Amino acid sequence: MPETVRAGLVVALGLIAFVAVRLAGGSPHPLNHLRYAPIVLAAYLHGWRGGLFAGIGVALLLGRLPLMLGLPGTESLSATVIRSLSFVGVGVLVGLLFDRARMATQGWRSAAATIASREHEAMIALARGAEAKDMDTADHVVRVQTLSEVLASSTGMDKQQASDVGWSAMLHDVGKLHVPDKILLKPGPLTAAEWKIMRQHTIWGAEILANGDGFEVARIIARSHHENWDGSGYPDGLKTDGIPLEARIVRICDSFDAMTNRRPYKEPSTEEWALEELARFAGVQFDPELVRLFIDSMRADWARTHELMRAA
Repeated sequence: MPETVRAGLVVALGLIAFVAVRLAGGSPHPLNHLRYAPIVLAAYLHGWRGGLFAGIGVALLLGRLPLMLGLPGTESLSATVIRSLSFVGVGVLVGLLFDRARMATQGWRSAAATIASREHEAMIALARGAEAKDMDTADHVVRVQTLSEVLASSTGMDKQQASDVGWSAMLHDVGKLHVPDKILLKPGPLTAAEWKIMRQHTIWGAEILANGDGFEVARIIARSHHENWDGSGYPDGLKTDGIPLEARIVRICDSFDAMTNRRPYKEPSTEEWALEELARFAGVQFDPELVRLFIDSMRADWARTHELMRAA
């Protein structure tokens, strides 16, 4: 049905419904309004056509049928016709309202999905840029994303929250874009002066992500993912619950991945050894409860976690 015709029908039936209700009256008892329930249900499930057919059906049942059966107190044929039109009008109106609500909801969801997709693309581009200097860590951000999402889910976060933490975790080292290559790729231990520069990447990362509403979680993680549970970390010396939960999650996942993969200054360690190291430093560097959840989730299903990281 063309939109203009549908709109005209809605207006006409709306006027008819209003006049019919005024003329036909009816029982003032609240239960009388239950007759509209089939219309609302049909309109919700099947749109304006469902509302139309339900309106006709309710009109026949509550209008013409009692008259045909000769029940006492039934209304005249003309009143039945008017009341029937009111039911049909109500049915179409309610159905169209649900149709419009569905269309609006789909539009909002589509727009939100598009925005989320673009934010994720921007995060991947930034993260890859930060890691591009060092091919040994080129996939580090993807692995940290997967591990962080798994651990976030273990804390009780819903699927969307855990996904946000995972995507944001990809940008934890974006501040390394400002770290000189000779420091970032140095095969041996860093000097005190070099460490001072390296530690600045947390502040630089937060500054890079300072603008944009879509990067709030990433900004928090970038600044605080090197804070330690006992307050010995950097750049702000935060400790225990004063460290944002998202940063505590990434602190563990980043450390585990760094231990189990090759870096310019070291060979990879086994996953079991890395888990033992996390347990050893729980309560010092890492949130002890999060370490327990991480170890439990990893040991419970190694294969699934590896599959997720490969898929990412």
